[in-house]
Amino acid sequence: MALIEICRQACFVVAHTQFGVPLEGNGYQFLFQELDANLLMERSAIFDDNYAGQPVRLVVKSTIEREWKKRSGVTYGLLWFYALATTDGVEIAHIRIRQTWLERGKWREIRQIMKRERNIAPDMAIPPAPRTELKPAEVARINPHNIVLHSLRLVDIGRYEAMARIDTRHPVLFDRATEHIYAMIQIEVSRQMALYAMARIFDVDAVELDVWKCKSTFETVGELQLPTKATANVRVDDRDQLNATVFVTVSQLDRTISTFEIGVRRMT
Repeated sequence: MALIEICRQACFVVAHTQFGVPLEGNGYQFLFQELDANLLMERSAIFDDNYAGQPVRLVVKSTIEREWKKRSGVTYGLLWFYALATTDGVEIAHIRIRQTWLERGKWREIRQIMKRERNIAPDMAIPPAPRTELKPAEVARINPHNIVLHSLRLVDIGRYEAMARIDTRHPVLFDRATEHIYAMIQIEVSRQMALYAMARIFDVDAVELDVWKCKSTFETVGELQLPTKATANVRVDDRDQLNATVFVTVSQLDRTISTFEIGVRRMT
């Protein structure tokens, strides 16, 4: 998550400083469209015990692989490729992010239409985050406030369902005002779903697992006022029983919000 967040923030820096997106006045809405993140080695090999509680220095190199322009020639979207490496030059991750952006006024118009079509009244309250039956260790977390799932259950062999636990009071996940579910929260929902499912299947603690791949597509906006469901389907690699792929779908009222392909392996 931290590596993805580094690159997500870098997207804004590049767009504002290199592609003419004004920073003043917060006049543009950025939309996360696609993510393809891959760790090139095990997490334990990158961050050993010597890093515990210590800041980590990385070198991030950014390349623009594709640019989307309006007929007027104004850029409205980019595909970034990031290569992340240690300070001594060892590459540890490759991350691709596609984002688009539009004027804030136009974004408000689109959101009004969306909410009207989804029967969300302007005064409809955002429900408080419910309690969760999960323990932090079951999703490789320490702080119980960082759990983003509840009502998790086994539906069938290799298939799990849960409701997303969206807490708009969270000081990190919601560190600024918003009226929709951030892409990064959806990524964390999928990560926790994958770790919970694989810990059960591998019969290990979730902390012993390594999420090494996350490929996702964000299809539409997630509404804070509506219940959000996550469904996980597991496929264990026939050639490597310590490696599996978890396919996660995040949905609201049978409408797909985002899809994920999460690679999980047991750390050796």
